[in-house]
This record gives sequence, C-alpha cells and structure tokens, in this order.
Amino acid sequence: MTYHPFVTRVVPNMLIRRERLLPLRGEVLVTTGQRVQPSNIIARTIVPSGIHLLNVAKALAVDSTDFSRHMRVGIGDRVAEGDVLAGGGGVSRFFGRAYRSPIGGVVAGTSNGRVLIQSSSSTLELAAHYRGTVINVMSGLGAIIEIRGALVQGVWGSDKEGFGVLKLVVDDPAKAIDPKAIDVTCRGTVLAGAFSVGEEALYRAQQMEIQGIVVGGLDTRLQDLVHSMPFPVVVTEGMGRFAICRPIFDLLQAYEGQEASIRGTIEARGGAVRPEIIIYVPRTDEGAEPEARPKLLLERGSQVRIVRGPHMGETGEVVDCPLHARQLPTGASGRGVEVRLESSEEVLVAQANVELFG
Repeated sequence: MTYHPFVTRVVPNMLIRRERLLPLRGEVLVTTGQRVQPSNIIARTIVPSGIHLLNVAKALAVDSTDFSRHMRVGIGDRVAEGDVLAGGGGVSRFFGRAYRSPIGGVVAGTSNGRVLIQSSSSTLELAAHYRGTVINVMSGLGAIIEIRGALVQGVWGSDKEGFGVLKLVVDDPAKAIDPKAIDVTCRGTVLAGAFSVGEEALYRAQQMEIQGIVVGGLDTRLQDLVHSMPFPVVVTEGMGRFAICRPIFDLLQAYEGQEASIRGTIEARGGAVRPEIIIYVPRTDEGAEPEARPKLLLERGSQVRIVRGPHMGETGEVVDCPLHARQLPTGASGRGVEVRLESSEEVLVAQANVELFG
C-alpha cells in the first residue's frame, strides 16, 4: 500500500509564489511586473459598518420602561469607544454607575432600554509583506508575488506577520533564548534558532519591538501569551521542549543578517497554509529553481525527518521500505521504513513517525 506522509519544505534557494488577497473586494494598487517591498500597500478596501444592539437597561439593572430619562446621548449623536451612553451622574444616575459604549459609531435608535449603535466603516490596507515582483493581478482582490529566497516551513504559528533582519541569538539549537540576549541590537529583527522561548523573553521581545521569533518548541501554557504578542512566533518541531533540527538551524545560520518575512498563519482546509519564514537570498547566489509541488511518495532515497520517538527531530535518507509489517522498536508489529540518519546509523521507524523533509 502506498503511503503519503506529511511534507515540510526546507529549501535554501528557490522562486516562491505567494498570494496576497483582501477579505473583501476593493482596489488593487499594483500592476503586473511591478517590484514591491514588504511595507508597500498593494490593495485596499472599505470594511462596511456594523449594527450593534446594546442592552443598557439590563446592564445597569434599571426599569426599561423609564429608561429614556437616564440616557446621556440621543439619536444621531456620534460616540467614541468608552463614551458614557447612560447613567454616571450621581444619585439620580444609579449612584454614579455608568454604561460606556464598547464601540465607536452613531446612535441609530433606542427602544425598551436598548441602544442601537451603527459602527463606522473603516479602510483596510493590504501590505505586500514580501519583497519581490508582482506576476499576476486579481482584479479587486489582490496579487501574486514572486519571491527569490530560502523557505522554512513550521508546524505551528501565532497568526501574525513580520519582516526584519534575521538574527540568531544562540550558537546551539539546544539552547533556549536568554532574555538578557534580547537587547537594543535586536530591535526590528527576526530572532531565530533557539530551543524554546520563555515568558520573560517574550515580554523582553515585545519591549524591543522584535518582528518575529522562530523556535523549535513552545510550552503549551504560553500559547495564549504568544497570541497576545504583537509579533508572530513560528514553531518548527512541535509543542514541548524541542531543539530546532540541525538542517533548519544550519540554513538559518547560513543566512543570518539577511532580511526575512515571517508569517504565523495556519489554514488546515483547502489549500493548506503553513507557518513559514522566507529569507531573501543575496542576488550573487545562483541556482534558484521555481517552487514545484513536493514529492508526496515515501520511497528509497526520500529525505525524511523523524517526528516522534527516541530519534525525534533527526533527519536522514530512506534506505528501504519493507512491503510487509515488521516488529518495530516499540515491540508492536507494523509498517516501517529504514532510515540512515546523518550520523550514518540505520534505524527502523514506523511510517507514521516520519515526514518528507526538504
């Protein structure tokens, strides 16, 4: 039976194409063949206003039939987020209690203790995020940008984007990020290469306006904190305490000092989107190949990474794919592959414990 494992791309030099699309139809500001920088605005759209019904009387625990005398605003008034809508005037105003608007907009109506707020429309601008050439414009939606660079895909990300100079803060992938190493020289950079990142280092990175962090593993207890940070975090190995695998660390180390775009977006459905970092390869480097669909078949000669078990994180080459079930190191019987590791050791690994890599 043919087995199609998970695929992670780690490529040192290639031509990469990425879509940049608006969530709603709008205006595209670039043309085919135009060079763009990450901060360039390539499209914009108007996000329509919304209607919000606020039960103010219930929130203040007052009679809705006698609510109008407690209102501080009228129909047609424009309010900002935090403005008082009702109450807040001393004994006659619920002993000083006040209801503040959770949004900005215009008061569109009131009825039975409820206030209707129409929020203001806003302009959404879409940045290129990448440095490259526009090769296709999708009318009203966005563009496809072709980039020349190195690609590293992760397994988890915090759904934000950043751009900056790549900087390694460790000399060994098995080391965690030391908060003291994040100083003013790191401002505006993408930090990479570490074993993990802790709470103190995250707050320090926020203070230094870091543009992104690439780590091997992440403590699951820090997920909420990471999502609240203004920069993306990309995890290359998995949740827990894992060092970045050697091929990824070596690639990051080789291109330290180059500019990079980092994106923590994950989309599991349809055309799956992986968290990734794209490093812009110097133009003196040659040999960039167009991004091609990766091989999906596990066979002799395939480059793989072990994702579970005692050899987790190690990479190697498949030397045999036995057709029949064999006894695995765990004692169970199942389909496996023989992998020659970078250390030249050959190990038998369950098929489900490897992914195509490279």
